[in-house]
Amino acid sequence: MAGIFALSSIPGEESASSGYSLAPIPSQLQNLLHLPLYGALAWTWAWCLGMRMKGTVLLVAAFAIAAGYGVLDELHQLAVPGRYASLADTLLNTLGAAAGVLWYRRRSRQPV
Repeated sequence: MAGIFALSSIPGEESASSGYSLAPIPSQLQNLLHLPLYGALAWTWAWCLGMRMKGTVLLVAAFAIAAGYGVLDELHQLAVPGRYASLADTLLNTLGAAAGVLWYRRRSRQPV
């Protein structure tokens, strides 16, 4: 989550005064990277929570944490120069979180 926060703190194209910018990465690729990033975040949370929880509660908790952080991260970007919050990015974050939880469930044979 700290890594996601650091990435979303990089200023956008209009404000590259810090020396860092996401401009070299095409925006379509940036958008697609939300899926594996939040999928990995949800999987990691499921793996960690799996030590204490089981079943549907585990899967819902991991999804809620990852998807909720996706929403908070989009709101955080409102304060970053040259960045903005996007409903499409929020949807991609949520889809990635869902995929990560489903991946965990399939790989761990977690009962629902």
